[in-house]
Amino acid sequence: MEVTNPHDKFFKENFSDKEIATDFIREMFPPKLVENLDLSTLELDNNSYIDEELKEYYSDLVYDCEYKTTKVKISILFEHKSYVPDYPFLQLLKYIIKIWDYNIKQKQNLMPVIPLIFYHGVEKWEYKMVSDYFNGIDEQLDQFLPNFKYLLTDLSDYTDNEIKERIFKNEMLKVLILIMKNIFDEEKLQKNLEKFLFIAKLYYEEEKGLKFLESIIRYLYANLENVKVDDIVQIIRNISEIRGDESMTIAMKLKQEGRDEGKIEDAINFFKEGVSLEIISKCTGLPKNKLDEILINQKEK
Repeated sequence: MEVTNPHDKFFKENFSDKEIATDFIREMFPPKLVENLDLSTLELDNNSYIDEELKEYYSDLVYDCEYKTTKVKISILFEHKSYVPDYPFLQLLKYIIKIWDYNIKQKQNLMPVIPLIFYHGVEKWEYKMVSDYFNGIDEQLDQFLPNFKYLLTDLSDYTDNEIKERIFKNEMLKVLILIMKNIFDEEKLQKNLEKFLFIAKLYYEEEKGLKFLESIIRYLYANLENVKVDDIVQIIRNISEIRGDESMTIAMKLKQEGRDEGKIEDAINFFKEGVSLEIISKCTGLPKNKLDEILINQKEK
């Protein structure tokens, strides 16, 4: 059974939305770079260029975009382990080369890659150039190093008020950033959650609003130990009566999924102890065909 990192899932669900990605790029990229990007041409590349080694640290979302008379790839790399890796430039270099390898295999022109690392960990990210990792470097040696820049969004650089009032204009994006920034401070997030969610009150009434709320509920449910899903639903009900009942349905689904996950864990433990499928089925209430599907994966491990 594959387990998805909840931070990674939340990031991909929401930043795959072109509107959110466009506003994020507009606010987080240097103004002169944005001036030359035609963000109306932004198009999601459904490929991921993360290999097995990089998967431990990052997930990626890649967009193609017109830049003056050429096309570039914009890679938003989400650092989902929430701590600063030792040599991010090495990871980025491998990542960029992987994209160029893909260009070559597809008989495409090599495309410039604009990498942005999105980081929401507690420890501050120290930005270094490649040459900063080497001792005794002068201009003669520096010319042989693959020096390149990457963009960085470190949420610890911003206060909550800056995010709400100055940096982002899109209300939906404000809510996402505030929740991701504070997800490791449960007490603070619990105290401010209603204020954060209220920012995008009008958006919840729109067609995509329910999907947006569901992703938030699932993210909070997966990461907060002391906040009950019913409390989250009540906050949403206070903000949007229309979405309150629908949010309750989502909460009920989450509770059922939690119960099912507990049954699956019990079934796997019974299986490891040599208990028969018939007895496991009776004890857990899971049908035999479902057990076959679950336990086949255990046999292959």
